[in-house]
Amino acid sequence: MWTEGLAYTPPEALLRRVRLFFLRTAWHGDLMERLWQEAQKKLESYSFPPERLHLFTVPGSFELVHLTGAIVRRYVWRQGFAQAISVKGPTQIQSNLRLPPFFQGNFDSQLRSEFLLESPGPIAYFQPYDPGPEGELPVVVSVGCILRGATEHHRYLSDAVITNLAYLNATSGVPIILGVLTPDTLKQAWERVHQAQDWIISAFMTWEARLEVERLAISSPSAESPSV
Repeated sequence: MWTEGLAYTPPEALLRRVRLFFLRTAWHGDLMERLWQEAQKKLESYSFPPERLHLFTVPGSFELVHLTGAIVRRYVWRQGFAQAISVKGPTQIQSNLRLPPFFQGNFDSQLRSEFLLESPGPIAYFQPYDPGPEGELPVVVSVGCILRGATEHHRYLSDAVITNLAYLNATSGVPIILGVLTPDTLKQAWERVHQAQDWIISAFMTWEARLEVERLAISSPSAESPSV
């Protein structure tokens, strides 16, 4: 069944900055290859630089979440700072240890000492990806096919995969394009191979809209709050 696709051409400046990761499954290999060919067709029409395109294959749709997360972590975990904490002077210690009857209850004491706590290396911390005015624009297209089966397995699998990809999409700052088909039959899946071109379009459209949002001048809430 053919439905009309998206019509969009990304600006040249966007094409130079996007790095696209295309993830597909080993299951339904012929279908995945055709989807990959459709995606390449759209990228070639954009003259997208091949060195900024990366193809990866995982066993099945469940593993798409793992590899998508691994790619996202390359952009959201920052090596920040080495931490050293010095504690000097009296320190209060409270304990609920098992003690003889006449010591039952909370046991309080004063301890005079000095501590120096040092991290073994730089501390990594999570920060949603912010490309800045000229930074790289990563996007992950996660592609799979979860067929309806004789049991409810497909429901649980679809929920786990799509929910977790949606979470990464919402929190990481890296766009995740959902290319996981959930048809009743393989015939229905093959009728939808053209959607791979729309997934590529979605990757560029999402970043273009995101950059427009980043350029908006938004007043701080305090500046707009009426005085009481």
